[in-house]
Amino acid sequence: FFFPRPPTAVHHSIRSFHNKAQSSIPYSRRFNQANTSMSSPQAPISLFRSLLREAKKVDNYNFRHYAIRRTRAGFAANREMTGNEAVVALNEGQEQL
Repeated sequence: FFFPRPPTAVHHSIRSFHNKAQSSIPYSRRFNQANTSMSSPQAPISLFRSLLREAKKVDNYNFRHYAIRRTRAGFAANREMTGNEAVVALNEGQEQL
């Protein structure tokens, strides 16, 4: 089914309400990585994105692309990992950040 987009006035008021609600919560509580459980399904994706984000901050072109390549290859090699091995690997990845 196709649901039409709400009128812009309503859309902007919803967005401003959301921004006000989010701004009342401290940044450290909204994005606290310590609260995320390493066994959650979102944890590997979060770790992957964080590692790529940090790799992109490296100034040297060769080191930057090596870090990006290494991150992608490591996650591709361990894609099918489950159970206790996965938790241990995710904890090691968090330590590397």
